[in-house]
Amino acid sequence: MESQIHRRSRLALDQSLTDAEYDRLAAILDRFPEEDAMDAEEMDGFFAALICGPVTIPPSVYLGDIWGSEETPFSTAGDFEEFLNLAMRHWNFMARVLSSRDLTFLPWLLVEEGEEIPRGNRWAQGFLRGVGLCREAWEEIFENEDKFAILLPVLALAHENDPDLEMRSWTTPPDRKLREQLLAGLSVATQKLDDYFRSCRMREARPQPTGLGASGRKIGRNDPCSCGSGKKYKRCCGSVTVH
Repeated sequence: MESQIHRRSRLALDQSLTDAEYDRLAAILDRFPEEDAMDAEEMDGFFAALICGPVTIPPSVYLGDIWGSEETPFSTAGDFEEFLNLAMRHWNFMARVLSSRDLTFLPWLLVEEGEEIPRGNRWAQGFLRGVGLCREAWEEIFENEDKFAILLPVLALAHENDPDLEMRSWTTPPDRKLREQLLAGLSVATQKLDDYFRSCRMREARPQPTGLGASGRKIGRNDPCSCGSGKKYKRCCGSVTVH
């Protein structure tokens, strides 16, 4: 029988964050000391790329990118648990919105002090960091001119202030109208990519009860599972019992 603790944990991870919890998550992220640590906007873009992308990447692979170090910045297990609960609930909310035909995906964008609208640069940079975790799997997007066009709002904002002038889409900052169009394009791009890659993720997640890998070779019980979970086959798809 499922324990009450596990049941409460599962229910909590299905709940959307409140405004106060969003503020709390942002505050935790702002305390990470590493230069490469993400703020709330960058993490949102990072999550968006991982959720809408072609492969499923487990938290054990990407969490270090969020706080910018292989070592966790949390002094206690309780602090880490709080962060993980808030971050995973936000992830689940994003995934739920992207999979729904009735909801509109909106990036979590921060407005800088003294400005009226978000810039979107950090969000776009976070998205590209997510793409970079599985760059080869995204290759078809970069090689197809029509599909590559989907990423143009992301690339334009990510490289707006790039030291390499050739990477910038313009020599002077865009006016408000163009920036608003680009920000709206982040929502559209994420939704289109999620729609496009959904079948890839479904094929990846489908268990292979015969124990055969993609090449037809039989998977050993101690081999990495072909579903990409990172677990041994015997602890993952190989443990499925058909009744």
